[in-house]
Amino acid sequence: MKRWLLAGIAVVAVLGLTFGGVVVLLTPDHRTTFLVDASESPDFGEVADAVGAAASNMSADDSLALRRFGGTCDSPDTAELVTPGTGQAGKIGDSARAITPGGKATLLSGILAAIDDFARTYPFRGSATNRVVVIARGGADACGKNADEVRTIIKQHTDKAGVKIDFRFVGHRLTSEHVKVLGEIAAATGAQEPHLTMTSGELVTTMKEISVPADLVAQELKTPKACETVTLEVLQALHQVKDNEQRPARLTEFDCQQDRYVLAQADIAPSLGGISFPVLFEFKDQAWHFVEAHYEMLCGDVPPEVWKEWGAGCVPNSVVCREGEAKVTDVSARTGCAAAIEVADRYQAAIDAGQTNGENLSWISGEWACSRQALGPPLQCTSTNNGAEIGIGTT
Repeated sequence: MKRWLLAGIAVVAVLGLTFGGVVVLLTPDHRTTFLVDASESPDFGEVADAVGAAASNMSADDSLALRRFGGTCDSPDTAELVTPGTGQAGKIGDSARAITPGGKATLLSGILAAIDDFARTYPFRGSATNRVVVIARGGADACGKNADEVRTIIKQHTDKAGVKIDFRFVGHRLTSEHVKVLGEIAAATGAQEPHLTMTSGELVTTMKEISVPADLVAQELKTPKACETVTLEVLQALHQVKDNEQRPARLTEFDCQQDRYVLAQADIAPSLGGISFPVLFEFKDQAWHFVEAHYEMLCGDVPPEVWKEWGAGCVPNSVVCREGEAKVTDVSARTGCAAAIEVADRYQAAIDAGQTNGENLSWISGEWACSRQALGPPLQCTSTNNGAEIGIGTT
């Protein structure tokens, strides 16, 4: 065989080995794309900060990318802002914070584009895992395709990409309707149910957990949802409501919503056939906390859609008309402070003059019926005309 032919074969072999070595060297173990909802929202900064925190928490050897979505259904806007590469956590965070949100949520178009990103030969896919972490903020998807259409379209793109992609979904400050749509899209990708967050702290923690560093993938964190941690025993230990005879109230049932809010029912007099009233609990700072127990619950910070899911009404947040030991609260926010203080002072004067009846200090004057309470403010007056309430004293 001629020397030039042997030399050519040797060169090709060396180049092949070199190329193969470079491919192995440049192929990351793990590749993750952050897919961010950049639709119009007043608090997009929370999302950007959480993406930056999650990226900084990952291994420098992981290949990271950033893609945004949001626009109109006629012209969905999605763009790869940071192409996949290692050692660029800081770039991911800076690019996320530089996004100017606008338009409607177009999640499906973003997902399809993210899948297509993995279809390219280069940048190289992860040899161990390929993941898309989705953060839905302004809604789920505004373009209205049904679940079957979504499933079919996603399967077509996934089959074309020819790679197994692990989707993780986070829904931040979503309504119950948006949560349902997001869950359907997540199911179409083969993902687990979306993680739901309501505060910036919850979002940062969740993003870090589901975007675990490469060396933790084999033992990935599985943090139970708040609703999975709550039991009657847990709630009972948080608040022992007692009636006037110091008998403990027994919690009998509860309903948990959005992994943050629980409305329980308490039985305050089981020996008398049971008198039930609602008790509100909230999950914050990684623990359950008692909020309020009252026959008519204040709306508080609980979203309207949660009260609707519970099938329960709530009264507008109360107005404190006077602070101190002689505190007066317009509980139902319907009386007005001047009238509330006037009624409260008349009732207190009747108590001081011994003009009330029984241990409950019952007193009726015009439209107002007042008495001592087992729950809420120590003294309460209720209008017989419209049910408006006035609280007197501190709880």
